[in-house]
Amino acid sequence: MNFDFIKQNKKAITFLLVFVALYIGLNTIYGFYTQTFLPTSDPITRSVSSQVVWFLSFFDSSIASFPSGFSEYVAVGNDRETLIYVFEGCNGVNVVIVYFSFIVAFSGPVKLFAKYAGIGLISIHVLNIARIGLLYGVAFYFPEQLYFFHKYLFTGIIYVVVFVLWYFWVRSVKT
Repeated sequence: MNFDFIKQNKKAITFLLVFVALYIGLNTIYGFYTQTFLPTSDPITRSVSSQVVWFLSFFDSSIASFPSGFSEYVAVGNDRETLIYVFEGCNGVNVVIVYFSFIVAFSGPVKLFAKYAGIGLISIHVLNIARIGLLYGVAFYFPEQLYFFHKYLFTGIIYVVVFVLWYFWVRSVKT
């Protein structure tokens, strides 16, 4: 084993170890948390679904959410049909865990950390509500395009925002 390599790259190795450990740890805790609510959805997913309905109700007052008593999804639809299903993976918690793990691993002053943690949490949450609302619109107007928008476009947009937040975090810590 080359100890010079480890010594020369100590900061990068520490960052990676902290990031991976925190990411795995927080995801494991979150996984156990969601499992306690099976076969229904967890409260965070139900809350996000309700916030999406509130957002969409500005455009159509007949939109409602329908939590299932026997499945972990929350259906969202209007008075005619269900258009989307919100699962725990859609509530934004995993993205927040990735974001949070990075800013902890790339440590900085506590006051600055609190500021960026709050900005990141709010930004990711608001963007995720908009993402799910827009997916509802895609499902309504362009149902054949739903997979592309869900899997690639809107997910990519959220991660670009996370990368931008990370960029500003690193810049703020390094100055």
